[in-house]
Amino acid sequence: MNEGAESVTVRLWRDRVGLRERERDEAQARLRIAEEKIAILMAENDRLATENARLRAHGAPDAGSARAETELQMEALKGALLPLLSRPTGELNS
Repeated sequence: MNEGAESVTVRLWRDRVGLRERERDEAQARLRIAEEKIAILMAENDRLATENARLRAHGAPDAGSARAETELQMEALKGALLPLLSRPTGELNS
């Protein structure tokens, strides 16, 4: 193989390695964002579980009403969080 062909081969290989490194970095960034979303959702879930326990311990005489209110609050929260999950990854850090 002549020197020019080797040079082209080396450049192509280097470009391919660079592309793979960028793909890896982007995948890692997406993973970090997904982990952050999961942490946020888990914290909110814990907060709701605590609130539910507090309401149950309070012993509301109208348990059906309290449950309905909690379900409405959970639906409202779901409605607020779902758009966050569907955002492109770049928008979450801005």
